[in-house]
Amino acid sequence: MNTTLLLLRHGETEWNRLERYQGQSDPPLSWRGEAQARCVAQHLGGLRGIVSSPLQRAYSTARIVADQLGLAVTTDARLSELAYGEWEGLRQAEVKVRWPELLRQWKQSPDLVSFPGGESLAELRKRVVSFLSDAATQSGPLLVVSHAGVIKVAMLEALGTPLSAFRQVQIPNASITTLSWQEGRFYLVGYGKPLPTESG
Repeated sequence: MNTTLLLLRHGETEWNRLERYQGQSDPPLSWRGEAQARCVAQHLGGLRGIVSSPLQRAYSTARIVADQLGLAVTTDARLSELAYGEWEGLRQAEVKVRWPELLRQWKQSPDLVSFPGGESLAELRKRVVSFLSDAATQSGPLLVVSHAGVIKVAMLEALGTPLSAFRQVQIPNASITTLSWQEGRFYLVGYGKPLPTESG
């Protein structure tokens, strides 16, 4: 089975620019995020399909790419971002005032954190592993439009690296991380590759 997953992080949102925790909140793409999605489409081809998180910043990115390539988009809730619960919509300085110890733990041992009203990385990993298992049964290159947290976990899974390394990985907006199915498992073949975007 020759399966390749192109994991695309959605384009920029205003919350990205303001460095707010987004999680499963649903801000739209900014104008720059839409431009990033158009440019990504110019560098892609030969896909067997596109699957997206249902959150609008990912789905809008996928739709822009799909429209340019003449493809359909399906959604999969397993690709939704890590739920940050009560942290969503806040900046780090605001979180530090209300949850100083939890923020410290998130920076030092992210695998031990369960967000108030949200998820843990273990719960996110369960969703991601389930998706990867299903994706491995289909051949050809698939574009997967998702979020930084989901892509980080997929990458760590491919590397056989523990979730404690989660915060050491950076996934830029509109970048592609590539996994390839070989010998019964996914391997990382390309990491966080940013694509050219429109200027301005």
